[in-house]
Amino acid sequence: MKTCFNTITAGLGKRLEDIISACGRAKFDGMEIDLRAIDDAESRISLAGIKQLLEDNALAPVSVMAFDLAPFASDDAALDRFTRGVDAARALGAPMLLTYCFAAIPEGLAEEAALEIAGLRARRYGEIAGDIKIALEPIGRTKLMGGPKAALDIAARSGRGNVGIMMDTFHYYLSQVPDADILSIPRDKLLIVHVNDSEDRPISELQDKHRVHVGQGILPLDHDLQLWRQLGYDGYLSVEIFNESYWEMPVDTVVSTAKTSLTAWLGGEK
Repeated sequence: MKTCFNTITAGLGKRLEDIISACGRAKFDGMEIDLRAIDDAESRISLAGIKQLLEDNALAPVSVMAFDLAPFASDDAALDRFTRGVDAARALGAPMLLTYCFAAIPEGLAEEAALEIAGLRARRYGEIAGDIKIALEPIGRTKLMGGPKAALDIAARSGRGNVGIMMDTFHYYLSQVPDADILSIPRDKLLIVHVNDSEDRPISELQDKHRVHVGQGILPLDHDLQLWRQLGYDGYLSVEIFNESYWEMPVDTVVSTAKTSLTAWLGGEK
């Protein structure tokens, strides 16, 4: 499997150019890049310059992220932002757009109808993206798209071959996704895996800010790894952490610790 760093792990206040350089020094294989980091960097460097910097550091642009599926939106704000993301991904050569869904099912709307609306929205995103893939991200403890079964359902309803799903160890833990659901994911539909660990707290209390570096928490990562192997997954393992204490650290510290922790964990797999 290949190693990847998600820019949010270093914090939005950090310069994209510095994160890219640190990831190159740490010898990550690729990066997921937040559109907000791109927007900030464009005041200093062009998209072509960002692409060149990635190439100079031997880093693959794995995805541009993260976009709200917003299936029940009353305006085009999310759609317009997604379209900007497509343009950025195309300019950087990124093959994927990460798309999440926090939306709850509106009161009075049947679940079947809600899934159909989400599928139509995913179809529209898929059409805009063209040859770029869309990874639907289930969000833990949510009802509409809280796990892989619902995400796969929405992807199927889109009717678009470029719409797949992703796995996030934290979100799947929050939703207590059973092994059978993970093993039922078609290999070609699992586009990327976000890997992170978690503080030891009751599931009901866990929030994104409680994520920690791989191997420093209580998530069953060794077990997860075996499930991915059974699926035949050999893609990117992307470190995505929202720990505010990490955001206060120097970029090199966060990036190097992320890589060292990930490498140590993978080196200990059985």
